[in-house]
Amino acid sequence: MQKKAAASLKFAKFSRKIHKWSGIILVLFAVIISISGSFIAFKSHLEYLQPSSKSGAAGDINTIISASNVVSIILALQLPEAQQVTDINRIELRPNKRMYKVRLEAKDNWSSPREIQIDAVTGAVLNVGLRGDQLWSDIHSFAVFGEFTKLFVMSMTGLSLLWLSLTGFYLFFYPIWFKAHKRQHPT
Repeated sequence: MQKKAAASLKFAKFSRKIHKWSGIILVLFAVIISISGSFIAFKSHLEYLQPSSKSGAAGDINTIISASNVVSIILALQLPEAQQVTDINRIELRPNKRMYKVRLEAKDNWSSPREIQIDAVTGAVLNVGLRGDQLWSDIHSFAVFGEFTKLFVMSMTGLSLLWLSLTGFYLFFYPIWFKAHKRQHPT
């Protein structure tokens, strides 16, 4: 019984040390995830994070311009990030607003992609803005540092949180169990 109690105390001390240092290291990642997550939560309220959607001219769904016309309009703007068709990430039709949302590719991991809104009836440019939410999403998932870093950091963060939870429960409940066990089985 004495050996078992000594081994349990030794494991508890080891767990406290690992729990403490894991928590200290993990707090940096948790702060980054928390701050970036806060920005993402407010993306529809801040123009920098998500440009406000404009509405196009009144018209019937049968009178909207084609996606190929939208591509021509985008390329005619001669934006540095829209020099060729492959620079266009996606084109979305918003029929209720009679508007196309066009998203361009970001120049690099640390920049925000541009969003252009085109009137689906007239072809007029309604809004040109940055999608800062994508940059904050990439920071949130650590994708700005590359795919390997994203997968490694997010996996290690998840495993560390699991470890902290398990050792936290152990460190909290073990002394309670130990005292109760000692009262029931005095030596």
